[in-house]
Amino acid sequence: MKRLLKADFYHLRKSRLAFIALILALAFPVLVVLLYAGLNAIVGIDEEIPGATLFSANTVMGSAFSLTNNLGLIIPVFAGIIVCLDYSNGTMRNKIIAGNRRTHVYLSHLIISMLFSMAVILIYAIITAVLSLIFFPFTWNEALSLGTEVMYFVLYGLASFAFIATVSTMFALIFRSIAPTIIVTIVFSMALLMINSVISLTDYESFRYVVYFIPTFGSNLFNLNSLSILGLLSQTADASRGVIFAEGMLSYLFFGALHTVIGLLIFRKRDLR
Repeated sequence: MKRLLKADFYHLRKSRLAFIALILALAFPVLVVLLYAGLNAIVGIDEEIPGATLFSANTVMGSAFSLTNNLGLIIPVFAGIIVCLDYSNGTMRNKIIAGNRRTHVYLSHLIISMLFSMAVILIYAIITAVLSLIFFPFTWNEALSLGTEVMYFVLYGLASFAFIATVSTMFALIFRSIAPTIIVTIVFSMALLMINSVISLTDYESFRYVVYFIPTFGSNLFNLNSLSILGLLSQTADASRGVIFAEGMLSYLFFGALHTVIGLLIFRKRDLR
């Protein structure tokens, strides 16, 4: 397993796709923040209230970890393509012939995909945050702990991309081809977002345990000042932030475990020829 991880990590470092993803993670936040700053300037021309602003640093930073925003869908697609390349160049078959267990091969790819996804989105989020604080005002609810909220926000955002990687890895190792992996990953992700949006608007107390397998990939529960929805089990206004965070992370964990098991079962029976 350790040898497989080293080999997969080496291939990732040498991959042109990983380099392109890094470039996008560096360039996108600059373009996005400058776009928001330009819109702020345009709106500000006709704004009668001095100092009023269309966007705040909270707004811009709050969207950094969204699966539908900027790099959101690009990252899991890239993660899936990188896995598919092992099929096209014969590396996957060679791994099995060399005596590596399919479970280890699958888990190695999954771990690399998760680390890749988290690294790229973290770089994007950090640059977005720095530029947002330069161009926009930052407001804060003093009733909340800034350090704790930022920690929740970052960890929850990283978890969303780590566990959506379980989906892209599953599809890549099932379909073994780039085109269907891209299409199905995007369709599945958008369907998940639509289902989540509908659930968040309904009283799901009657099937509350089912929603543990439908995480809130559409938005970060901790949006640096306000909640997009309340807890998965606790729907009262006084639900503690810690409980909401724990419930959200559990939903990601259950979601990721489910798709990892499904993908692994299929991959173990898949003909690699």
